[in-house]
Amino acid sequence: MTRNSPALHLRHAPLIYVVAQVRFSAIVAIEKYVPEIQERLRHKGFPRFLKGQVHEIAFQADGAPKFNAIDRFEFQDKDASLGIVLQSNSVAVHTNRYSNYETFEEHIRTALLAVNRILGISLAERIGLRYVNLIRLKANETWSEYLHAGLLGLDPGSIGVESWISNSQFLGRTEVGQLAVRCARSAQPFPPDLLTTTLAYSLELYKAETVITLDFDHFVEQTVDFKVPSAMSTLENLHQSLDKVFMASVTENALVKWGRVEN
Repeated sequence: MTRNSPALHLRHAPLIYVVAQVRFSAIVAIEKYVPEIQERLRHKGFPRFLKGQVHEIAFQADGAPKFNAIDRFEFQDKDASLGIVLQSNSVAVHTNRYSNYETFEEHIRTALLAVNRILGISLAERIGLRYVNLIRLKANETWSEYLHAGLLGLDPGSIGVESWISNSQFLGRTEVGQLAVRCARSAQPFPPDLLTTTLAYSLELYKAETVITLDFDHFVEQTVDFKVPSAMSTLENLHQSLDKVFMASVTENALVKWGRVEN
């Protein structure tokens, strides 16, 4: 890919999860294609296979919610740090061992080519890229050392509150699509919709403490003919803006603490 700005390298990056997803027009009989897809991906570094279900809530015209169970098929690398997730209407690539976009991009390309060769996807309806960062404090540190004030809201100490549990979201349109920035302060290291992630994490991630989760989600919702090169180009454009929003969200002091490597 061609970058608009130099890549940011951090020795101790706060990034804990990255996912790229292409949502397509649903293929109801998806399960019958899974064995062939698995065989193709097994030879490309994804020997592990998991099958499960995700639950979605659909609201009816009368207001009564309907709970749907959707089959979920996942092909993982041997360390369970990288996975390709297939559902009847989407394919996603997620990882907790992210080094740079160029490497991750190759995994996305491998997934899309393998899945599309078998399924022959006709229409793409949504393409998205999401980065989740986990920020922790060391002794005598404050959140303002890491994040810009606009993300932190009121200072709890100034009004006699010991600490906040908070959740804020900013949503806006970019030149590429829509960008959501979510900042959550809680005892939970993952956003609620990612609590059941199947990737392998150390127990250290879940130790009891207040943390801030900084969640960037950049996506395009538009129905277009699906082509792998076009999808890859869209993801590259989505990524360029995510670099910018990360730099706008954190402080220079945070970059130093995380071990910024000068290019």
